[in-house]
Amino acid sequence: MIFSFITNFINAIRSTLVVVPNTCFWAVTTCLITFTPWSRRGIEFCGNWWGWINLKLNGVKVIYQGLENIDPHQTYMVIGNHKSFLDIYAIFSCRALHCLFVAKRELIKIPFFGLALQRSGSIIIDRSNRKEAISRLQAQGKILRSRETSIVLFAEGTRIPASIRLGKFKKGGFMLASQLGLPILPLTITNSGNLQPKGKIAIKPGTITLTFSPAIPSPNYNEKVDLMEIMEQTRKAIDTHL
Repeated sequence: MIFSFITNFINAIRSTLVVVPNTCFWAVTTCLITFTPWSRRGIEFCGNWWGWINLKLNGVKVIYQGLENIDPHQTYMVIGNHKSFLDIYAIFSCRALHCLFVAKRELIKIPFFGLALQRSGSIIIDRSNRKEAISRLQAQGKILRSRETSIVLFAEGTRIPASIRLGKFKKGGFMLASQLGLPILPLTITNSGNLQPKGKIAIKPGTITLTFSPAIPSPNYNEKVDLMEIMEQTRKAIDTHL
């Protein structure tokens, strides 16, 4: 019991000393790069290194599977499961995928990081205002599509405890995919919830696996039956690799 407490305490200190300064550095760098002609590639570069360093210095290795299912010239709606903050680091560290996230409005209050989110073009939504959130998703989604930047959205809408295999899926990401005509790229993330459970600071060393399943064509907007079928197909694709 005492040994476990000491180990978790050391992991929490190490995690903080890695993630906080690393996030501040790359957030400031991202903001500066957005004022240059190399903005798009620069944001991608910063995201890759931010995620990789956060994982590497905390002893976390990422295994990428199904990279052959990613077309570098295609914009996707990437929909995955969500157990931990490590999911975000791992996705950004994947150099085969140029993407930005749909993020909740509360995150822009974080010093440096929040400003970087806004400057990078990430889709920031207010989950308490459904109408405004949908409008912002549509507007920003069109911009990202024109830039060939994929959109990442977590199917369950929030982090799910590691004890739960897969939570209930939200419709928002699937509706946006159909409105923008984007294929859905199912993403299965395994073991992240065990390395950094929801509500914990400490990151345990270990391995995370990202598995990209073959893309699923998005349904025609307003065809609710098709939308539900696509949601079920995506759920099965994610669940298969858990």
